[in-house]
Amino acid sequence: MQKTQMNTHAGLVDFLNSLNHRAKRAFDTLRAGPCWQVRSDVTIPALRHAALLMLVKDEADILGLNLRHHYRLGFRRFFILDNNSTDGTAQEIELFRKDAPQADVFYAQDYQQAYYQAAKMQALQQFAETYLRHDANPPDWIFFVDADEFITCCHTGPNAGEEFARMLADPQARLLVFHWAQAALVTSTPPYRLTSFGPSLAETECVVWPAMRQEVTKVGLRTGYGLTTGQGNHFVEQVDSVQDHTRLMMEAGFCMLHFPQRSMAQIERKVLNGMRALQASTLPPEMGKHWREHYDRYQREGSSALRALLTQHLALCLTEGQDT
Repeated sequence: MQKTQMNTHAGLVDFLNSLNHRAKRAFDTLRAGPCWQVRSDVTIPALRHAALLMLVKDEADILGLNLRHHYRLGFRRFFILDNNSTDGTAQEIELFRKDAPQADVFYAQDYQQAYYQAAKMQALQQFAETYLRHDANPPDWIFFVDADEFITCCHTGPNAGEEFARMLADPQARLLVFHWAQAALVTSTPPYRLTSFGPSLAETECVVWPAMRQEVTKVGLRTGYGLTTGQGNHFVEQVDSVQDHTRLMMEAGFCMLHFPQRSMAQIERKVLNGMRALQASTLPPEMGKHWREHYDRYQREGSSALRALLTQHLALCLTEGQDT
């Protein structure tokens, strides 16, 4: 029995490593070639039957753009759980509702400050599926993004959305896996300066790392198979149920563009919010390790710690002379 469990575990590790290796190879090839382009004009009509789930906290600087981006991509069902935002996040959601009348937006206040992301997102998933169960078109796919993550087509192919649509329609597909592409709001040539978001990602001056230096995944899962995500929505808990049913979105030219650090004020807000959520929880000290480390450094060094985090992120993304 022990040998079987060990072999099964080894098989799962090999499976995940294979996905990451394929994603890195596909991204690095695309990013270095002539077909690389961040696009905001690709639409996948089949996404109108999917649901996009988000847990947000003080993301007013980016949330409106995120919602409009995914609306243009094809999403029409948005389920947003707001963890006590105080910065205008709620107003951004209301503006989106007015600007996108075809969008169905469920918005709820999450009064529980504690950091139990996995449990909250599992509850939101269960609610969304139950809430829409009697709809004329119940959700067939559930996607998970954070406010700083954008499902984005990054190639110039004329039929950019067709492979994505085929994966959604494939009856054998149960899990769509996206990989992070780290992005920064900064000019691509010296003298480097911070920029801000434009009306769309395609109109935003930013840089995307020239090669995938770490493999981090986010997922979309097919309903009806009992699949749930773990902490961070990076993968499903039922890995053995998706080994032969996983589709790698990087091979279709779709990345999860990620803008985690955008300004000194935003990083400070993120560090403080993250630590307060951990302090309000009963999670063990090894959970949220990076939040604890960032907070401890901020307590010791003040704004220089925030500047170091921003500089590190910019350095990860910047390559002098690289066309983004």
